[in-house]
Amino acid sequence: MNRKILLVDEWRAVRLLGRRVLASLGFQTREARSGLEALEVFVLEPDIAAVLLDWKPEDEHCLELLKRVQALPRRARPLVIACAESLEKAQIVAALQAGADEFLQKPYGRETLREKLKQLGIAEFDHSGRAEIASSTC
Repeated sequence: MNRKILLVDEWRAVRLLGRRVLASLGFQTREARSGLEALEVFVLEPDIAAVLLDWKPEDEHCLELLKRVQALPRRARPLVIACAESLEKAQIVAALQAGADEFLQKPYGRETLREKLKQLGIAEFDHSGRAEIASSTC
């Protein structure tokens, strides 16, 4: 069974790129255009393994999503990777302090995302680069 990853980004092209990269790694995706939409998806589909979240600290719904994720029991909560175009230290620190598990610079490619997902323990990858679900995250 493939794991689901929620892509949250206002730009359709970014979500399309993310969906293609994740599909090539063997993941299913769900999409949201905003933090508010992400909250709705998250309520309807609690089996999300991870969230790639367009980091917008000024978006109250983005912050609310992080709060809700943090409130879940550790075993049930998805990992959150905050994504932004810049690697400004203040922005990274703010994302991590708000509850993100990791930070990723956009645009991200297949190998960068694969390594980040492997590092976080979301999945191991077979010789073809497709996800084999890590037993520790089930």
